[in-house]
Amino acid sequence: MQEHSDFVKIRKMTVADLPFCRHLVNQAGWNQSDADWLRTMELEPEGCLIAEKEGISVATTTTCCFGTCAWIAMVLVDTAFRNQGIAKQMLLHAIRYLENKGMTTIRLDATALGEGLYRKLGFEGEYEVTRFMREPLPGHPAPVRAEQIVVEEVMRDIITLDMLATGADRTMLLRSLMGQRVPFCYTQDDDHQPVSYACTRAGISAVQIGPAVAVTLDAGRQVLDEIIGQLRGETVFIDIPTQNSSAVQWAEVNGFAMQRTFLRMYRGKRIQDFPQFIWASSGPEKG
Repeated sequence: MQEHSDFVKIRKMTVADLPFCRHLVNQAGWNQSDADWLRTMELEPEGCLIAEKEGISVATTTTCCFGTCAWIAMVLVDTAFRNQGIAKQMLLHAIRYLENKGMTTIRLDATALGEGLYRKLGFEGEYEVTRFMREPLPGHPAPVRAEQIVVEEVMRDIITLDMLATGADRTMLLRSLMGQRVPFCYTQDDDHQPVSYACTRAGISAVQIGPAVAVTLDAGRQVLDEIIGQLRGETVFIDIPTQNSSAVQWAEVNGFAMQRTFLRMYRGKRIQDFPQFIWASSGPEKG
């Protein structure tokens, strides 16, 4: 898939583009690792894009689809090529690609820098997501008490729990995370049904907690306590919907400081999710 214009050529991203992707992440001071880019290409191979100008890679955009709800992310332009309309071209291409696939909802997490452009392209604000950061703590990781081995029956229940909270079918994402053996734990109620789960993944500057979902206050605190206990020597990020005041309070009590905010935005049909059940977002690239 390639698209030419007076400005740039837009083509499919490949593994060979990882050094350029890494370069853009470093320029922006973001946290995504090669594994994050590879996971995105695995989830939506035709929807991860590179813009080239005169044969030089200048920008990226990624997409992923959960049922009929899609996400746009990683809209990054090399600093030498900014303010030339390249980000807008990439976004229009990604929107057209997703609408041609039948996506009725397109979402993204906008930085303050990008929000104005997204609004011009028909995106509306939903709610804020706040990034919190905690510096490494001394001491050894705590022993793991929550479950970590996920059998297929439990996996299906966790997917159902996630759908309840997010309003989207993120089966492929969750199975990809589990398949790559990211740190993971979950809690169950007295009937052995999952009531919370949390994942982490390593970034280039910090460990990112998320996604994490819990349907009760105690379950949310427990699963995040389990995860954070294993990360004492690490710098940690967690992105929390501001509407989930219990999760925000947990972060503050556990020594996290607010770093920045994103505005979750949508285009098309607004889906029904429940931010009060979302204890950690997957990150701006996958919601």
